[in-house]
Amino acid sequence: MHVVKYLAFILLLMPVVFFACGEDNGDITPVVVRLTSGEMRQQSTAGTKLKFEIAAQSLNSRLKNFTIKSFDPEYGDRSYVDSTIDKAKFDYTFLFTVPEFSKDSVQVNLKMRAEDAEENSYELNCWVTVTGGAQILSQMSGIVIYSGSSEQRNAFSLKDPSQPFVKELADSADIDIFDYPNELAPDALSKEWRTNTDVRFAKANSFNYAVATATGIKANYSSAVRQKTVTGLSVNDIILVGRGDNACGVIQITDVVDNSGTDNDFYRFNIKSIK
Repeated sequence: MHVVKYLAFILLLMPVVFFACGEDNGDITPVVVRLTSGEMRQQSTAGTKLKFEIAAQSLNSRLKNFTIKSFDPEYGDRSYVDSTIDKAKFDYTFLFTVPEFSKDSVQVNLKMRAEDAEENSYELNCWVTVTGGAQILSQMSGIVIYSGSSEQRNAFSLKDPSQPFVKELADSADIDIFDYPNELAPDALSKEWRTNTDVRFAKANSFNYAVATATGIKANYSSAVRQKTVTGLSVNDIILVGRGDNACGVIQITDVVDNSGTDNDFYRFNIKSIK
C-alpha cells in the first residue's frame, strides 16, 4: 500500500520536475556577454573614468556585432561602440567617462550587446549612479566694451571682466581681451577681438551657454581649435576663453552696435567664469 502511494506521488511530481528543467534549458542563451573586470552596479562622480573588461562569446556560431550604448534621463540614448566582428569569442576593454548632470544621483544604464550570425543575441546591463550634480555657474551680465578705435573702455581682463578699461592706459600684461581697431575702415567696428596675453579663443555656437558648467566648459575648450584672435563677432556668438590649455570661462555676445563714428560702437556680453 505504501509502495502504491509512493509511486503515485512520483507520477504527480514528474511533470513539475520536467517543466522546471524545461524552463532552465530555455534560459540558456547561445550568446554570452559577461564582465571579467568592473562592477555591474556602482556609484561615481562626473569626469571619472570607469574601466570595464568585457568577454562575449557565441556557443553555436560566430559573433557578428558588438555594441555599447547608454541611456540616462538627461541625455537619452548614446552610442559608444558599434563593432563588426567575425569570431566565436571577443574581448573588449571599455573606458567610460562618467558624464556630468545638472541633478544629483542620476542613473546611467550601460548596455553591452553581442549578436551572432544566427541572429541570437544577449545584452548585459550595468548601472552607474552619478552623484554630485553640477553647479550652474554664476553670470556677470551686461558688460560693455567699445570699439578699439575709440578712446573709451575697449579692453578687459579675465581676472575681473566686469571692469573694462582703456587699452592705451593699461599695463600690457593685464590686457587679456581687446577690440582690434579696423585699419581698413576706422569708423567701422572691426568685430574682432585679440589678446596681449596667453588667452585663447574658441567660437562654439553649439555650446549650451544657459546650463554652462565648469566641466562642460573644460571639455569643450580642450577639444576646440583655439586661437589668439576671434573674428566676425555677432549677436548670440558663444566664445570659450582660456589661458593656454586651461579653460577660464565662456562669453555670450548679446549686442553688437556699429553706429556712425567710433565712440558709440560697442559690444555687450555676458560671461560665466570658472573660479
